[in-house]
Amino acid sequence: MCGILGVICPTASLPAEHFDRMLDSLAHRGPDGRGVRSLDEGRVRLGHRRLAIIDLSPAGAQPLANEDGTIWLTFNGEIYNHRTLREELLCLGHSFVSRADSEVIVHAYEEWGTDCLRHLRGIFAFGLWDARRGSMFLARDRVGVKPLYYAQYGKRFSFASQPKAIVGDPDFPRAISAQAVSSFLAFGYVPHDQAIFRGMAKLPAGHFAVFASGSLTVKRYDVAEDEPRFQSRDDAVDAVDAALANAVAAQIDSDVPVGCFLSGGIDSSLLTAIAKPMLPDLRSFTVGFNESASDEREHARAIATHFATRHFESIISRPAVEQTLWSLQEYFDEPFDPNGPLPFLEVARLARQHDTVVALGGDGADELFAGYLRYDEFDRPAAIQSDARFWPWLRRHGFVDARRAMPADLARYFRYEGCLSQSAQRQILGSTICADLGGDETEIMRPFYNTNLPAVEAAQRLDMRLYLVDHILCKVDRASMAHGVECRVPFLDPAVVSAAFRTPLAENYCRGERKSVLKTVARRYLPDGVVTQRKKGFSSPIGDWSDQHFTAWAYAVLDNGHLVATGILRPDWKQRLGEVLGRPVAGSRASWLLLTMELWARRWLNDQHAMPTGSVA
Repeated sequence: MCGILGVICPTASLPAEHFDRMLDSLAHRGPDGRGVRSLDEGRVRLGHRRLAIIDLSPAGAQPLANEDGTIWLTFNGEIYNHRTLREELLCLGHSFVSRADSEVIVHAYEEWGTDCLRHLRGIFAFGLWDARRGSMFLARDRVGVKPLYYAQYGKRFSFASQPKAIVGDPDFPRAISAQAVSSFLAFGYVPHDQAIFRGMAKLPAGHFAVFASGSLTVKRYDVAEDEPRFQSRDDAVDAVDAALANAVAAQIDSDVPVGCFLSGGIDSSLLTAIAKPMLPDLRSFTVGFNESASDEREHARAIATHFATRHFESIISRPAVEQTLWSLQEYFDEPFDPNGPLPFLEVARLARQHDTVVALGGDGADELFAGYLRYDEFDRPAAIQSDARFWPWLRRHGFVDARRAMPADLARYFRYEGCLSQSAQRQILGSTICADLGGDETEIMRPFYNTNLPAVEAAQRLDMRLYLVDHILCKVDRASMAHGVECRVPFLDPAVVSAAFRTPLAENYCRGERKSVLKTVARRYLPDGVVTQRKKGFSSPIGDWSDQHFTAWAYAVLDNGHLVATGILRPDWKQRLGEVLGRPVAGSRASWLLLTMELWARRWLNDQHAMPTGSVA
């Protein structure tokens, strides 16, 4: 993985020192090297911060070019089928100067143009300058593992791995997006093509863009096609097993040590079991807490012992929560629900401490194989109360079939997974920002919810397009790259995704048993107790860490902060939020999100670099 940056200035007006500062804000993503290329008489600049994984020699450095220097690339990610593609391109007459996987993109584009994306199997975000056409070609992988932001302001166009690089341009106007604020307060992350800064956007997963002659065209290249369903449960189990084994084999390709992030649950344990015969010196990493409800070290340790990995542990004691939340803002340069990042940052730090630069993670399995508890809620008919004891019994014994999706399900989804509705937000946000809001909290979800599917499958596909990309994978990217660690996600290999969605819902979500097919695969590799134990995953006991001192600090930070001072948040927000919630504000998820947004605003709108004491910067 790496950090990438590109700027197009028709008048070549961006000073080199400004570009250097923008690029070096991404140094944590690529601590192993730095490259800058000035093209088109200085009107186009490409930058790259390198995390060396394959071909550690200078030949693998970026930006890199084709033979005649008419195509230049800055790339973040890994192309897992690069060896196969290299052989094909060599046969077509192309020549290579390195073993780097990134070089195949340059020659694939020469051969197939933008259709090269259909040939790439991997996780990626890149910018490619085509001097002949005078165009910049941007692309993001099918699932959205790697991020890509862009902005057009004045006569300038910029793209980067993270917003911080773009806002490092003194000419970029730092202003907050009202719609992104609303989305964050609704979901705890900024979804789809939105970005927290007005005038900035994300390239959605499975899309590419071409910037030429001052205009940008965005298109989706990964158009999902219905594939025939497996005819039997055995066919589904065998296909998932084979696809996952092939994905792990492809993703352990590395010239640096590889490990596993091991939480002790099915997903990461299964990856460890598959990878260990391929990597005898496999390393595993886990983090734990003194709070037993969130601690999985015992389970992870048992798996590590069973498969004889080189196992490393770390424990997160009750931290100085204030300083920890403030530190998060440096790497999560958009507001982000703080629950998940804390342990992930620590497990990535632990891996890097032990010289492990690549790690396999179990992310994506819950979306693919119906692992979330909320899928039970989606499956339940609205007429049956969620606490009715006979509903699970009816479902388990096959007396009722999976119900169909309905438009009203989106409101149900939000009640289960969301935070503040837009009507609730209007009670606490200032009038100016409320005036810029449109639609409601379900509007962003509506295009991705297919009411022609069973409700559970429709929810899975919705999660794949929003929650997985902009919450789970954003967390993985920011937290792992904070310590220069590349996290690979075998469950999200295209063949595994295909096998999961070719599996009939009745098998994948078998009579209400979540992850049924994956559990069957796991039993081929894991002790049975691992398959049946309750899932925890990497999550934080942040509620247990909140005390009176912390609450007083949080209230002071908000009451005297940027959001209130600029009218984004009403001065009487606390009273109004309490009325909306119908309970005390302290410790609520909404209060955590507001605090996170305030800390983000101080860091990225006010350029404050010291932890706030409660007084406005």
